[in-house]
Amino acid sequence: MSNQWDKVSIQANLVTLPDIYWRLKEILDSHDYSMQDVAQLIVYDPGLTARMLRIVNSAYFGFAAKIETVAHAVSILGVQQIRDLVLATSIADALGDYECEHLDIKQFWLRSVYRAIAARNLAGVCSLMDGERMFVAGLVSGIGHLIMYQSIPVLAQQAQREADHSRNPLHRVEREVIGFDHAQVASVLMKNWQLPDSLVSMIEHHLEPDPAADYLLDTAIVHIAALIGNAFAQSRPLDEVLVNAAGHAWDVTGLDIGRCEAVDAEVAEQLNSVVNMLFPKLQRAVG
Repeated sequence: MSNQWDKVSIQANLVTLPDIYWRLKEILDSHDYSMQDVAQLIVYDPGLTARMLRIVNSAYFGFAAKIETVAHAVSILGVQQIRDLVLATSIADALGDYECEHLDIKQFWLRSVYRAIAARNLAGVCSLMDGERMFVAGLVSGIGHLIMYQSIPVLAQQAQREADHSRNPLHRVEREVIGFDHAQVASVLMKNWQLPDSLVSMIEHHLEPDPAADYLLDTAIVHIAALIGNAFAQSRPLDEVLVNAAGHAWDVTGLDIGRCEAVDAEVAEQLNSVVNMLFPKLQRAVG
């Protein structure tokens, strides 16, 4: 395990986020900033400014009036949501063109965005207000696969084949074949990026939510959102995939199959527009 873990850790260390993310983090960590400071930083990056305004004026947010300036967007959404949107776009910029010879990168990002929207929408159903943070969590929930397919592609493919053949959960097969799973790899990447503890914990535990761990509600939502994304990617009936959800994930969220099916229908409608906003180079691979 040690040798394989060293390989994925080295690869994870090579993945960095754009400078704009670190400059924003520095401002927010200072605890001595204004909304104007945040808006001015974003405005200095024309590409980010254009994308941010496109996102906040999309049907994804559904504001009645058009938002024409970053300052207006910050005042309406608040610094927390703006930070999470910058993080989501930074992740897309850092990894959107990532090449993996043995991984269908287009399908990977479609599933990742599907999970992200599902996590955001499920959070709304559960009356959890921090929707954009949940979007980020869903987006990065499978990101460990990118690192594994770059650093240990033979073992990553072997685990996928065995999981497909046995119909056992992929993460359990990864633990048997490799010695660790993709969520553990993702947590290393997120720690390198100095992301909040809540996000790291959610991703580290979302495959099998621990009732004793912190952020259980958030983790349970990402857990269910990941399964919804898997059903989409595998073209399988949602109820067939959701039987693998942890029982206490249903208990803590109050969700059921019917509510998840309603969210799944919403996600399917929103997928195209969100993919185009985050990954403009990505062409739709599904009809």
